[in-house]
Amino acid sequence: MIQHIDVHAVLRESVSAMYADLVTRPTGRVVRERIERAIAPADGRGDVTIARMDFTGVGCIDYSCADEIVAKLLRGRPAVLVLSGLADGHREAIDSVLTGHGLAALLERRDGTLEALGAPEAAAALVREVLARHLAAPTSGGALALTLG
Repeated sequence: MIQHIDVHAVLRESVSAMYADLVTRPTGRVVRERIERAIAPADGRGDVTIARMDFTGVGCIDYSCADEIVAKLLRGRPAVLVLSGLADGHREAIDSVLTGHGLAALLERRDGTLEALGAPEAAAALVREVLARHLAAPTSGGALALTLG
């Protein structure tokens, strides 16, 4: 199963309709808690195979929010996180936090290909996992792309 999360919409619902930036740990905690509720199975059983988090519309994300949202989600769930809509600043903060915690997530580029972010060992293990679980496959150009919609 793939769960889609519009991070900007969650931020607007959680903090303020006018707010576009993910800054401060308390803001990150509120957003993460809403995301956790959104991806929790209704019956309390089963796991989300992939959570696709779209950051389109998010102005900036600081290191504390990247830690509070992305790193804590990865530590708390076995799901694969696929991040999309990342600006360079988002990517820098998230990649740094993931690397510092020895974690990895996938970045989905605009063309649909994937790139692993985070600690090199964790990133390599993540790529092996998504290939073994048939969640992604190599493209004709040699890149990696999701096999699920």
